[in-house]
Amino acid sequence: MFERLRRSLALRLAWLYTAVFATVAALLFAVLYWVLANALEAREQAAVEQLAARLGRIFDEGGALALRAEINSNTAPEVRSFFVRVLAPSNDTVFLSVPPDWIQTQVTNIPVPGDWGISETRQIRSVRIPQNALRDYAVASARLAYGGALQVGRSTDSLAVLLRPFRRAFAWVGAAALLLSIAVGTLLAWRATRPLRLVSDTARRILETGDMSARVAGPPGSDELALLVGQFNTLLERNAAHVQVLRSTLDSLSHDLRTPLTRLRGTAELALHDGQDHEEARSALASCIDETDRLLHVVDTLLDISAAEGGALSLNRTRIDLRSLVVRAADLYREVAEEKGIELRLDLPVPVETDADGVRLGQAVNNLVDNALKYTPAGGHVTLSVRADSSHAELCVTDDGPGVPASESEAIFRRLYRGDASRSQRGLGLGLSLVKAIVESHNGTVLACAAPGGGARFVVRLPLSATA
Repeated sequence: MFERLRRSLALRLAWLYTAVFATVAALLFAVLYWVLANALEAREQAAVEQLAARLGRIFDEGGALALRAEINSNTAPEVRSFFVRVLAPSNDTVFLSVPPDWIQTQVTNIPVPGDWGISETRQIRSVRIPQNALRDYAVASARLAYGGALQVGRSTDSLAVLLRPFRRAFAWVGAAALLLSIAVGTLLAWRATRPLRLVSDTARRILETGDMSARVAGPPGSDELALLVGQFNTLLERNAAHVQVLRSTLDSLSHDLRTPLTRLRGTAELALHDGQDHEEARSALASCIDETDRLLHVVDTLLDISAAEGGALSLNRTRIDLRSLVVRAADLYREVAEEKGIELRLDLPVPVETDADGVRLGQAVNNLVDNALKYTPAGGHVTLSVRADSSHAELCVTDDGPGVPASESEAIFRRLYRGDASRSQRGLGLGLSLVKAIVESHNGTVLACAAPGGGARFVVRLPLSATA
């Protein structure tokens, strides 16, 4: 349990978000602290600078007597609490007014102005001088008309003391917010990542039990996690369908290969027990060769389909007229058609040239014709036609057979698929799979649909050039 929590994505996300929150909060506090400290400092400086400017004008106009009269006549506490000193150009004290609560050491701790940045453009300069750990001096110096300087100062709390309640409040509020963010963030991250845990649990259950019917309960909504769960379920459904098709294919393949293998074995045993009858032995060997050729044909067809589907089928493209392939296929199967009483019709109005492998494409056309003749009843018709538009060539094979149900229009192109109507016919269900593989290796398409007058219609569309 502890190991699972340690590896939990929800907890890692919660701690990551908490770290980001703490960092942002600390930066925000630092900015606010700096702004507040500067605001307090600016207010303190403005107070001493304004008083220094006013008292400086009074001294310039009336001298020390007027300055003392102004200080004595003003009974406001904020004025009485100021230290006021007038210095001669030689830094000798000309006038001094000390707040009642000050002691001598406080007076001596305030240095003379010296070079504090007073210039022709800035006649008043204020500074903060540390008094002790808790108190500071806020002192402003103003240049007087006769060359001396006037100092105004006040003892005030240090910025650290003034801002201490702010720091303490932030510490408590920040700690509470941090703990709350950890709790809420963990809860929200745990709920948000629940679909991922469901996907992981479902995948583990499938691996442990092999139950391909397991599905993930999808969360509501259309966000990324809901989309992920939906795609994962779709993937499971497709995999289950592929597994079912594979099992069906293996069943069909084992059933269809067992018959020729059994026949091959029986024929070989018969040849072994026929003694000195050489004719019977030769006939048995000939049957073995026939069955072996049939098995090799099945294996070669499966290899060709796999190569074509994997893009590894070698094509020798040349410029060919599709009519030549249709005519060759018609000549090849004309005798079979006549034996079954089926009429082969050709509809080839104009030449249709394309870049293709004539041998491979001829295999596809032959398989389509063979398939049409197989399911067309006596007295029916099989029509081969070729057409072209601006970019594609179209080859159609139409028959008068039972047709292809709409539900099987795609399934019939799968390997070893045998529809209900084809169970009575001999074959392994590889012909149409090979057709589809060859056509798609030429960047074309093949589809099965119902013919206008009944029966099935297979349409092959190919680009007119290899670069299309």
